[in-house]
Amino acid sequence: MINKHTIETVLSNELIADNTYLLKVTCTDDFLRYFRPGQFAHIEIPHAKELLLRRPISINYVDEGKKEVHLAYAVVGKGTRLLSLARAGDTLDILMPLGNGFQLKDDMKKVWLIGGGIGIAPLKSLKVKYPDREYSAFLGYRSASCVYEVQDFEGFASTYVATDDGTFGEHGFCTNLLKERLQEEKPDVILSCGPMPFFQSLARVLEGTDIPAYVSMEQHMGCGTGGCAVCVCKIKGQHKKVCIEGPVFDMKEVDALYE
Repeated sequence: MINKHTIETVLSNELIADNTYLLKVTCTDDFLRYFRPGQFAHIEIPHAKELLLRRPISINYVDEGKKEVHLAYAVVGKGTRLLSLARAGDTLDILMPLGNGFQLKDDMKKVWLIGGGIGIAPLKSLKVKYPDREYSAFLGYRSASCVYEVQDFEGFASTYVATDDGTFGEHGFCTNLLKERLQEEKPDVILSCGPMPFFQSLARVLEGTDIPAYVSMEQHMGCGTGGCAVCVCKIKGQHKKVCIEGPVFDMKEVDALYE
């Protein structure tokens, strides 16, 4: 049985865009064996015992050769602000990998990735587990100062970028870029990560199509292991715990997108 509770060493923790950090830590052989794109890490904030809850952080990339995992996160409160102060050599108490990630069927050869903001982060690791696919990436940011890892996506995918204010890439939303591309061709599957309004926009674009689409949901979490039910959402009329039954769901089954 995989041991998901581990103490790992910080290798680096750097600001890569406005309010966005990339944390690199060591990882176990078990992690490398069982990791799937779309899963997350649940991190105990160091030197802050008053913060009882761990913080869920997207797994951005896995370097199997170096045995390290990259975690991308935005600073949005006290917990992530304190996490941004971690330095190389520090240790972190982590639960990982958690949740169910993206899984591609053999016939899903043409894969389109679409993400907004920090939701872009977990999409990068698809190339690690599924290197034999044809990728396109549609990435959306608020502005040029928020752009990160575009060159990494360009290394394995046809990449389309949009910013809300037009300071980098196309002016507008990356869902519009995807809509334009759909007029020319269709993928075998679409994989996405972002906040609920982002998924709602994507659902409108895909309305009336039969393209399989899966979303990795960004929910507030407590325990991260299914005990507290803080992250519950309605999937096909039933309450599901995002931390253990997600975060990846068939987009057409997420009730909130179609109510």
